[in-house]
Amino acid sequence: MHNQRNEEHCSRFLWFRWFMRFQRRRDLTSHRGSSLDGRVEIFMVKKIIRSLIILSMPFLLMSIYTYIVTNRRTISTMTIINASIEKQVLTNNDHKTSRSHPQVYLRQSQSLPPQINGTLRLVFLSDTHGRHDQIPLPLPHGDVLFHLGDAAIRGNISDVKSLAKWLRENSFHKERIVIDGNHDQVLYNPHMDFMKEYDGVARVLKDEVVQIAEGKITVVGVSWKSCASEDYSAVSSNVKKLRNESQKGNIDIDLVLSHIHPYIKRGGNGWHGSRGLTEFVGDLNAPLHCFGHIHWTRGVRQTESGTTLVNCATTWNEPVVIDYDPCMRKVKMIHCPFPDEELENAILRNGYLKKWLNDNEDTA
Repeated sequence: MHNQRNEEHCSRFLWFRWFMRFQRRRDLTSHRGSSLDGRVEIFMVKKIIRSLIILSMPFLLMSIYTYIVTNRRTISTMTIINASIEKQVLTNNDHKTSRSHPQVYLRQSQSLPPQINGTLRLVFLSDTHGRHDQIPLPLPHGDVLFHLGDAAIRGNISDVKSLAKWLRENSFHKERIVIDGNHDQVLYNPHMDFMKEYDGVARVLKDEVVQIAEGKITVVGVSWKSCASEDYSAVSSNVKKLRNESQKGNIDIDLVLSHIHPYIKRGGNGWHGSRGLTEFVGDLNAPLHCFGHIHWTRGVRQTESGTTLVNCATTWNEPVVIDYDPCMRKVKMIHCPFPDEELENAILRNGYLKKWLNDNEDTA
């Protein structure tokens, strides 16, 4: 009786029940010879395989469910994005409403919208690599023009000289700001300074903090040397120095310029850049960070802390134009056009925020 109760108590475990059946069959059929024992053993192996399949079914079903939900979400997001892109032409009155995020214009066929009242219009070039003469003219009107490095290709100083002349002839912006990139130097002669070619044409920033547009915004320009070494102590000390010397007390940083791209968690290939730069920009609490370097990830992202990130590479594209409100310290509009035939791939590649484009649909 005691053994029978133990058997009944453990019978809820499949493996125990199958084991007991196996033992009974062996006891009942032991007199029939070893051939029957072999068949029983085969039968039990099949039982074990079947049980393993049954036990793995929940994991398999969960994997299928996760795959379906993920694909459905991607398809749904693309449907919303494609529908909202068709309705991105906004009137100037739409821009006057209070927003926590900018309006993003992506289609090359969309004309640049009028400048929003109360904003500074910033025009960005980057990674021209000697192809600046292929940029459509005239350049967009704006208050300040920026070039974020790599005017040259593989240390060809003639590209920098040509760009300086081209800016003098075609840029009619009130101010011009330039930083250096990894191609704007000669590897065998690190003491050769390409940036001197911009004398009288543009202001060069190397780990410097300046106030531009009549003191309306404060800009930090990170040098390639700091980017390459992942050492941002020099520019950090200059920020602290400016803040200590300011009579207004703490100075807010509006814009960070760098050639290299930051690191974005789950940003995908092309957005896994400098972790140190991401930390540096986060410490500054800057609302806008513009850069280049990775040509094919031109586009817009946003950090969890709310910093708007713009890859301004113009190797094959038009300049990027941004309307920035210095009073509210907010980006109001970003015109970052792609050729229409490349737009869908650009969206998938860069992961434009759904809420930005979905809001365009609501306000159109």
